[in-house]
Amino acid sequence: MSGLSLTLANGCAEIALDDGKVNALSERLLEDLLAAIGEAAAADCALLIHGRPGVFSGGYDRKLIDAGGPACDAMRAAGDRLTLAMLDYPAPLVIASTGHAMAKAAFMLLLADYRLGAAGAFRIGLNEVAIGMSMPDAAMPQARARLAPQWLNRCALQAELLDQVQAQAAGFYDELLPPAQLLPRARLKLQQLAALDRRAYRETRQLLNAPLRKELAWAFG
Repeated sequence: MSGLSLTLANGCAEIALDDGKVNALSERLLEDLLAAIGEAAAADCALLIHGRPGVFSGGYDRKLIDAGGPACDAMRAAGDRLTLAMLDYPAPLVIASTGHAMAKAAFMLLLADYRLGAAGAFRIGLNEVAIGMSMPDAAMPQARARLAPQWLNRCALQAELLDQVQAQAAGFYDELLPPAQLLPRARLKLQQLAALDRRAYRETRQLLNAPLRKELAWAFG
């Protein structure tokens, strides 16, 4: 796998994104991420996803976005499948954002059951409008469903980049922690969620996500 590693132990899985740069979500990295998520789901593991120190992910590969064409379309299609894989994940799903999280990476935060962020001079944002992109049909329902209403305009329409405290207020994070405490706390939270009755958790999660899932099915056609 390129740019990520997967570990499974004691009913918990951990995916670490680290391409040595900004963890840009190229088609290859997205396909590897989807494969890792599928392997974790098949093992019925609660899942933690995190980035490298200083960055969770810069979002879609900007070079492919700028170039357009079939490669860009394939990357976006893989990103859409990632959205559904995360929303439909059959066990607890936690994200520890180790730093900056932009665009598609910020949407990944919104799809997790519990989100922890590293405190520091990091930026979180839905910057599509700022780079000349209209918000995709499937992205706006996610923002409406998961962000605090008073922050929706600033995040989705005005493409405001938020500091970590603002990001927590807006709804991207449940907790902020010093970087050294982030992964230990995220692993503990994952274990706590994994200890809950799995069937009840899965079925309740499906009910909770049903309205958003319906909107996404329409958006994806």
